[in-house]
Amino acid sequence: MEQDSLMPWLNREEMLRLMAWPQRLLSQAMHEMPTLELVEDGDDLVVRVEVPGAEADDLDIDVSTHTLTVRGEIRQDDRGSGAVYHSERRYGRFQRSVSLPVAVDPDRATAQFQQGLLELRLPRQEGARRKLKIQGSGTSGKH
Repeated sequence: MEQDSLMPWLNREEMLRLMAWPQRLLSQAMHEMPTLELVEDGDDLVVRVEVPGAEADDLDIDVSTHTLTVRGEIRQDDRGSGAVYHSERRYGRFQRSVSLPVAVDPDRATAQFQQGLLELRLPRQEGARRKLKIQGSGTSGKH
């Protein structure tokens, strides 16, 4: 039996288009959110957020003990009046929130912005990390 006869109303191209729809939707959603990296550097969390085309004045950062939110807008420039044949650049408003893996001190947080990269340094909250002493006495008796 021929595959096309099972669904005569769908041609191969239409079937492929329908199957690719979820991937396109996910790609579009990810494209509208800035990508970020969260790393540990000593007692600080360092967050790097890629926002190419943004200006520092168009960014708003909100840091709480356990959450970071970056909001902003990337404005479309008026460099030409001709037709745009293809563009994968992101324009418009965005917001990205991330739960932080440790408690941070928002009052000591710092931010730098250079060449489309926002870097935040979030010091751990005092007392957020501590070493525990083991209670008990002696050894386990094993050699």
